[in-house]
Amino acid sequence: MLSQYADRLKKMTTPDKEIIDEITLININRAFYLSVLSIIMRIFAIVSFLSNSPGDGIVNIWRTGIIVSHGVLLVLLLIFGGLSYKLRSKDRANALMLIVQYGLALVILFLSAAIASIDQLVTHSINPYIIACMAVGAIFLIKPLYIILIYLSSYIFFYIAMGILQSEPAVLLSNRINGLTSVVLSVFLSSILWRSTVVNLCQKRHIDKQQQELEDKNKSLQYLASTDPLTGLMNRRKFDEEISLEISDIKRYENQSSLLIVDIDNFKDVNDSFGHPVGDALLVEFSLMSKELLRETDIVARIGGDEFAVLLTGTGGEGGRIVAEKIRKNTEKKTFVIDENEINITVSIGLAVLDNETDSYAEVYKCADRALYLSKSKG
Repeated sequence: MLSQYADRLKKMTTPDKEIIDEITLININRAFYLSVLSIIMRIFAIVSFLSNSPGDGIVNIWRTGIIVSHGVLLVLLLIFGGLSYKLRSKDRANALMLIVQYGLALVILFLSAAIASIDQLVTHSINPYIIACMAVGAIFLIKPLYIILIYLSSYIFFYIAMGILQSEPAVLLSNRINGLTSVVLSVFLSSILWRSTVVNLCQKRHIDKQQQELEDKNKSLQYLASTDPLTGLMNRRKFDEEISLEISDIKRYENQSSLLIVDIDNFKDVNDSFGHPVGDALLVEFSLMSKELLRETDIVARIGGDEFAVLLTGTGGEGGRIVAEKIRKNTEKKTFVIDENEINITVSIGLAVLDNETDSYAEVYKCADRALYLSKSKG
């Protein structure tokens, strides 16, 4: 039980690098907007203090100290704001981003502690430090261990500075306790936000991974549903869909295409003489050769055992006859070498033209099949 709890705690405090990088990118965007808002506030504060006439003694020291503190903070905010503006366009986290997010948090906490301490010259309030603690805890997503170290270092500075500038023991004790309370609450708030963010990002990654796996499976199923497993060509089902779409386009644009039905002659003799594995390899080789003879826009499919269909898009009857003759001649000339067996084959081809009078694939296939039958009967 304890080991499981320890493992979960370790996952929350030290998640995967991808999660850390994503959180760093979030922090850089937040650092930019926080810098812009804080710069405006610092300018307003400096102008407000400068517009008031200087007082005497302690009041003048307090006014000067506040102006200097806000001025230093303004300069540092401009530096961090400029860096975060350049870094927020990056899509991958780097070391400079870590320096910016931790550095800005430390600057805000330390200078707010300094301002709250200087305020002790005229008031007992430590509101600047309390607000800064809450703001850093709510805005930045930082590992719990690191956020504890950041807050602890700022509180040590606050504790010492408060002891120097606040002379009333009761007020000093109250301010130190209130400062510690704000630090503890801010660390608690930061830890909760860190945990919830890590959990959300982990869940998002898990969901994205599942969606990707689902998409991959869908693509695989679509491939299997539309592809002939032996040759890798389009199968009959998918070819029916493609040619139906082509018929619709032909009716719309009034152009022509050609359908070729290609059949390997006496393929049964190849299987009987050399065996089915050789016959399968021959079909694969013939498929590759056929694709090389066609354009990329043409579609070739295996629609039966040794029967293939070719859709010559945008090609009329004469162009279809030329392509059919090219396939026939190349097949006749080629010697297929499979497992040291030299095999010569011939093909018969039926041609049909698709035009705006073509109503269905069944109709044009019937015409091409009849032409194939005539081709075979005439040798």
